[in-house]
Amino acid sequence: MYNESNDPLKIRVQELENEIERLRELIPREYIAEEHNQSKSLINSKDAVSVIDTNFTLIEVNEKLLKGADLKRSELIGTKCYNIFYGLDKPCEECVVPKILESREPNSFLKSNLENNKIRFEEKYLSPILNKKGNVERIIIQSKDISSYYHLVDRIGQREEFYKNIFESAGDAFLVHDGKGNLIEFSSRLSELLEYTEEELSQLNINNIDDASCSMDLDLRIKEMEASGFALFETCLISKSGKRIAVEVSANLIRFSNTNIYFVAIRNIEKRKIAENKLQESEERFRTLVENATDLIMRFDVNHKHIFVNSASLQILKIKPEKFIGKTHQEMGFPKDKCDFWEQGIDIAFKTKKLHCVDFSIVVEGKVLHFEWQLIPEFNRAGECETLMAIARDITARKRSEEALSEAVKAKDKFFSIIAHDLKNPFNALLPIAKNLHQNCRKMSKDQIFEASSIIHSAANLEYNLLNNLLEWARSQMGKIKHDPKQIDLSKLMESNIQLHQTKADRKNIFVRVIKGANTMAFADEYMLDTVIRNLYSNAIKFTRPGGNIQIRIAQSESKSIISIEDDGLGISEENQKRLFRIDTNYTRVGTCEESGTGLGLILCQEFVALNNGSISLESTPEKGSVFTVQLPINQQA
Repeated sequence: MYNESNDPLKIRVQELENEIERLRELIPREYIAEEHNQSKSLINSKDAVSVIDTNFTLIEVNEKLLKGADLKRSELIGTKCYNIFYGLDKPCEECVVPKILESREPNSFLKSNLENNKIRFEEKYLSPILNKKGNVERIIIQSKDISSYYHLVDRIGQREEFYKNIFESAGDAFLVHDGKGNLIEFSSRLSELLEYTEEELSQLNINNIDDASCSMDLDLRIKEMEASGFALFETCLISKSGKRIAVEVSANLIRFSNTNIYFVAIRNIEKRKIAENKLQESEERFRTLVENATDLIMRFDVNHKHIFVNSASLQILKIKPEKFIGKTHQEMGFPKDKCDFWEQGIDIAFKTKKLHCVDFSIVVEGKVLHFEWQLIPEFNRAGECETLMAIARDITARKRSEEALSEAVKAKDKFFSIIAHDLKNPFNALLPIAKNLHQNCRKMSKDQIFEASSIIHSAANLEYNLLNNLLEWARSQMGKIKHDPKQIDLSKLMESNIQLHQTKADRKNIFVRVIKGANTMAFADEYMLDTVIRNLYSNAIKFTRPGGNIQIRIAQSESKSIISIEDDGLGISEENQKRLFRIDTNYTRVGTCEESGTGLGLILCQEFVALNNGSISLESTPEKGSVFTVQLPINQQA
């Protein structure tokens, strides 16, 4: 077997390469996982594994390769594989990377080299990783040192037994067939896989056990093997019971005694297919959930650049997702203060490697939107945080509810403040006078008794009005007031209130003028509108100086009935006008003749006018007077 020569080492290498060519397909290969299991494969594989790009540049290696090469990862990554491993200036002649780039199918080749004065043989198994467009993006290379197999055979000299042991003990099933598909030889694992006895299986043809519809028929495979020497594909085998079994097939052409025979290695990939299908379904479900989520979902790298944005960005921010990719918030043109705030939050999440939550608000198309932002660190297999996921949830409605709740709490506090304080005040005047009247009425003159009774009457009347307004407001807040709108005559309602308050107006010598149009009808609840007119007219009298004037106008526009009550009294400053109609900041003041009030009347007016689909407005100038205007629908259709 060994020939003397001037270059015995070269001749010996050639001899071993020829021998190893016969062994290459008998050596069991470990399955190199798909892209989603790439990290696990690199870490756990017993063989040396590397990943290159389409330019032969190393982009990843596993620990087995690092130990074998006695190099650091930093010394390997970014170098050309043929240069760092074999000291070549270009890929070796045996390299099949160009074929893989063209076919996008796995391939393999043998590589021998002299290492420490020993011949080393490697089987290189290359598996492409495709991108979404179906083009080769990276290539995983599994390097198996098979020198020991050959040396064992060479030493023992029992190749036939060695081949047989490999044939039967390998984890994969094997068979040999001729050009017509007749089975020449097969391993016991094949008969076990297909549920046939060895005798039954020996009578079958490739076409009997292979579902050609799953890949390519026998003739096409043979043509491919005659052209390239091998074929690698996936198909389904048919068992005796009719079960279809997913397998990966590696077939090689062997020329023997002027006859072509075909050696086929078969790997059961049912579990892998099930796992792949489940993973694909899981990924599709996850993508569907993410893309249809109402929350804004983004992913960032350590440089604050967007690497993923879901479709919610278009609905929420009115920006297409693809506009974000590869850019920071500042590069997207967001306000600098917001960008600084967001980047600070991202940096905190990266630094602490913990969930970080913040709230922020932005203006989109003139509207203020409030968001709750969760920043979730993402870790690689090495436990390093390289990216983070950011989920922004629109909490604008919640913020408004919180603000409304705050307003309600303030209103409640004011309500109880009025009950506790304002209801008590009239009794401060009433009780001493009532006590004095009770104790000394027999000694008092008629004028003194009349004066005391007048004060008691005034205090009791004020207490009654306050209590009535409080009860009316409370009932309106609880929805306890029945709303029964109908056609009512504003003129008659106004006249009844003028008569009700005639004594007050006469006491202050106020001139009241009413100007009304031909039609004074409105569509509203009579009880509520009577309360509105009573409060507005009573206020006009209260804040008009003795000898002053009040003018009332009742008219109609195209769709509204309008009633306005104008006085030339004290007026209200612009600052205090903002405090009207709100119970949490309600505004009160004494009248021109020291008449007191609670401020609840105007709040009731606004509540009741709103319930009747109307509006109330104010125009006022301090020391010149005020005009309150109420607009109501003319009829139910308005």
